[in-house]
Amino acid sequence: MLFNFGLDTGFEEYLYRFLSRRRTKKKNLLLFLTTEGGFPNVAYRIGRWLQDAYSDGQITIVVVGWCKSAGTLICIAAHRLLISDTGELGPLDVQIAKTDEMWERSSGLVVEAAFEKLQQESFKLFFKHLMDIKEQAGRITFKTAADLAAQMVVGQTHDIFAKIDPLTVGDRSNLIAEQYAIRLNLKASNLIASRRVDALDMLLRGYPSHSFVIDREEASKLFKHVDAPAGNVAQLAQILGIDVIMPRNAARKETPRLEFLNAEDTRTAKAPGAAKGQAKGSGRRSRIKAAPAGPPNLRGRVPVRTEPEGGDREAA
Repeated sequence: MLFNFGLDTGFEEYLYRFLSRRRTKKKNLLLFLTTEGGFPNVAYRIGRWLQDAYSDGQITIVVVGWCKSAGTLICIAAHRLLISDTGELGPLDVQIAKTDEMWERSSGLVVEAAFEKLQQESFKLFFKHLMDIKEQAGRITFKTAADLAAQMVVGQTHDIFAKIDPLTVGDRSNLIAEQYAIRLNLKASNLIASRRVDALDMLLRGYPSHSFVIDREEASKLFKHVDAPAGNVAQLAQILGIDVIMPRNAARKETPRLEFLNAEDTRTAKAPGAAKGQAKGSGRRSRIKAAPAGPPNLRGRVPVRTEPEGGDREAA
C-alpha cells in the first residue's frame, strides 16, 4: 500500500472506508508511508485500524523520504521498519494548530523549549541583578536586594511572557501522544524499553526540535527491527519515485495519494450484493477501483487505482 498525505482530521475516516472496500487482502502489509505529520488522534486511529486489519500477519512500514511527527506514531504500530538512506522519521512532536491560520501548525516542542529558555534567562537576570545590587550597595539587606532584582527582571521580561498563551504551554497533546504510542506498541512491541534506553521518552523529549532527523542509524537505537529496503522493495521504491520521498500537502493544493500496489484477486471474493454462491467478475481481476466517497473535506480528491493484471505481490 502507498500512503502520501498529511494526517489531517477527516482523513482517517476516508482511509477506513478505503480499507473496508478491499474484499480480499494479503496476510501481511507492506506500507510505503510519506507524510509531514498532523494530528495524533488521526495517526492513532490509522495505526489501530491497520493493526486490526492485519492482526494475523505482520505490518512493515517503508520510509524512503519524510515521515515526521504523527507519522512516527503510525510507525510505532508496525512490527518492522525499512528505512532507506534518504528516509527520516521525526520526534513524536504533536503539532498545535495556529490561531486564525489555515493549514498551519506550530510545534509543541518549540513552545515548551521557548518557555523553558525564558525561565532560565529570567533566573540568570535575577541572579545578576541581585549580585550587582549587593556589590554596589553593601548595606542593603538581602531581602531588599532580591525585591529590587525581581522588579527589574519583571520589567525586562514582562512583554515577552505576555505573548505566551498559557493554554498552549499547558497543552496536554504530548501526554496524549504518549498514551497513544503505549497502546500501539502493546501489539507491535517494536519500541526498545530497557534500563539504558527508553525509546518512547526519547521520541517525546529527547530531541531539541521538530525538524530533528531520525535516520536509519538513529532509529535502530529506538526500534528493535530496523533494516534498509532491499531486493524487490528497493526496486519498487525506485519505481514509485518522488511520491515516496516528498510528502503531499493540502496547502499546496496537492491531492492525497492512497492506493493498493497489488491487484485484488476477485476469484476468492464475492461482490457486495451478489447472489449467494455467485462471484461477480468470473475470476477476472479488477483493473480500476473506484475511490470511496470519503469525508466531505476530501471527497472527490483522491484517485484510487490498482495495478494491471499480473501485478500481485506478497503484501498489499
